[in-house]
Amino acid sequence: MAMQTDPVCGMQVDDQKATAKSQFQGKNFVFCSDECKRKFDQQPQQYASKAGRAQTGGGGGGQSTGGGKR
Repeated sequence: MAMQTDPVCGMQVDDQKATAKSQFQGKNFVFCSDECKRKFDQQPQQYASKAGRAQTGGGGGGQSTGGGKR
C-alpha cells in the first residue's frame, strides 16, 4: 500500500485504491474524491506545483509561531 498526498486537499490517499486519478506533465496524481480531481483538472499547474513543493519538503506555507522578540 503506497500512500500519496491529494494535491488539492492534502489528504493521504492509497494509490492502489484511489478511483480518482489524473496525469499531468508525465506525473500521476491521485485524489480523495471526484471533486478534488475536478478542481485539479481545472487548474493542474497550480496544484501540481504545490504538490511538488510538498513532496520535496520545501512547502509548508504556514507562518511560524512563537520565537518573536520581546
